Amino acid sequence: MMTSPILIGTAGWSLSSRYVGDVPLGGTHLERYARILPAVEINSSFYRPHRRKTYERWASSTPASFRFSVKTPKVITHEHRLQECGALLDRFVDETAGLGEKLGALLVQLPPTLVFDRQAAGRFFNEVRARTDAPIALEPRHASWFAEGVKDGLDALRIARVAADPAPVSGAEMPGGYDGFA
Repeated sequence: MMTSPILIGTAGWSLSSRYVGDVPLGGTHLERYARILPAVEINSSFYRPHRRKTYERWASSTPASFRFSVKTPKVITHEHRLQECGALLDRFVDETAGLGEKLGALLVQLPPTLVFDRQAAGRFFNEVRARTDAPIALEPRHASWFAEGVKDGLDALRIARVAADPAPVSGAEMPGGYDGFA
């Protein structure tokens, strides 16, 4: 595995009233969050698109070393189920490009009912790779994604599989896939 810094963050940067006193004053919630943690997952992108200008504003309001992980939209993963979503990918990749160098990863979280299909997965991830070089973290939730041989396909496309907690199926508690990104 490659040596790289470990970045710890949360899903979203909203501040619980319980911890608001522990966070430095001044600035937006994101600016305050970024003074404490070096990374964050943009989970809201799963539910709705954000304008490129919004991503640009978020990037400009954080330190140079700060990184964002952006969750792939639900319309791509759950509604289209990774199929026939070229225009949706174009839009998503264009929007998230507003983060520039601060785009740390794209997170592809799959529904528990999405069975691994080598052809469909290969086609989808090749489409993503044709649009961006961003690191990709995959969070599958169906046992078929943990079967023998799936890792080789993920390796070839430089797709890391997340370690999920709690693990929805056996094997999901361990990272897998491409080991050049964890």
